[in-house]
Amino acid sequence: MDQERCSEIRGSLLTIGDEILLGDILNTNAHHIAGVLRAHGFRLQRVVVVEDAEEAIALQLEQLTAQSRFVIVTGGLGPTDDDRTKSAVTRAFALPMAVDEADLKGLMARVKARGGQWSDRLGRLAQLPQGAVRLAPGRPMAGFSLEHRGVPCYFLPGVPHEMETLLQEVVLPDLMRRFPERPACAQRVLRIYGLMETEINERLSAFDAVSYGVKVGYLPQTAENWVTLLASATDTAEAQRRLNGAEKELVSLLGLDYVIGRDDESLEKVVGTLLRQRAWKLAVAESCTGGLLAARLTALPGASDYFDRGLVTYSNQAKSELLGVPQELLQTHGAVSRPVCEAMVQGVLERSKVQAALAVTGIAGPTGGSTEKPVGTVFIGGAVGKRTVVEQHHFQGSRPFVQEQSVQHALALLWRMLRS
Repeated sequence: MDQERCSEIRGSLLTIGDEILLGDILNTNAHHIAGVLRAHGFRLQRVVVVEDAEEAIALQLEQLTAQSRFVIVTGGLGPTDDDRTKSAVTRAFALPMAVDEADLKGLMARVKARGGQWSDRLGRLAQLPQGAVRLAPGRPMAGFSLEHRGVPCYFLPGVPHEMETLLQEVVLPDLMRRFPERPACAQRVLRIYGLMETEINERLSAFDAVSYGVKVGYLPQTAENWVTLLASATDTAEAQRRLNGAEKELVSLLGLDYVIGRDDESLEKVVGTLLRQRAWKLAVAESCTGGLLAARLTALPGASDYFDRGLVTYSNQAKSELLGVPQELLQTHGAVSRPVCEAMVQGVLERSKVQAALAVTGIAGPTGGSTEKPVGTVFIGGAVGKRTVVEQHHFQGSRPFVQEQSVQHALALLWRMLRS
């Protein structure tokens, strides 16, 4: 299979639902579908969200089938008045609606067995555009497939777990059968801490992505930035070779001290690995983050290898009783201060008898700030052995965002201390 024949197979995704356009729910289906397709050599060139209106859906179906190698549609397959996908298909493709007698009999039998009342509305579930094929026979709400002018179209339910199952078990195998000659795709993510996106871009200005056969992307995250690499090749081994060469060059240009990890190597995972390698234990003391730091650390399997305890010392009394923070420090400097943060991290380190500790105290808002200490003022302390570091930060944003940034920077501080 030569490179010219190994071109990307590009399709489109049409998501139907007023609830997405109104902001009631996130379009998690698009995220999942795009990732699964990319991993198997397919790519979405368009993702369109449309309202629950037959005319709007039909218009998009006409346009997308004219522009795509395949089309995936999610949502609008139920029996209610706002489920208009099937009628839109008949309108777009000029097809009559047909009744699947087997589905109709099965539906009627199930309703009768449950003591329910049959209605014409339920009967809609047994209808399909003429020529359509059920993705899962015997399951009227499981969607259907239909080929229009040589373009395969897959109509999936909007419920995520149902959609994911049908995508994996039915749609993906059919696409792979239809398009056997497609590139092998591989992606890598480099997690960068301590550099702004503009600084990263400047450092990578000399990187020649074309010569490495990769595409480079930038994805800002909370308190870190991701550099993504995507390689397409005739086989997986070649795609991985391109990624490896590109990654080596990128790390050299960025500087190893700024690269936290790659792919799923989150900060909590990386610091957990460093602690496990040393057979060390970690304890944390939190105030404004309310246990979020401990939650991040213990969300990973095997965290008990290195995580000893987490204390949420929200009040001044708790800071004194559980961490031994002197009352005079609290009265003189306030709970949100460098001396108190240092006392917190020392207190949890000594009382837990561990080798590493973290402490966070701050003003998450939206109230509680002052001219001297505005909302977003956070002190983060780290202690590793006899070394203690306390940092002051001024975060912007909502209360949850301040808390999230505080946790991320606390983990980053520990990462730097463990590496030094």
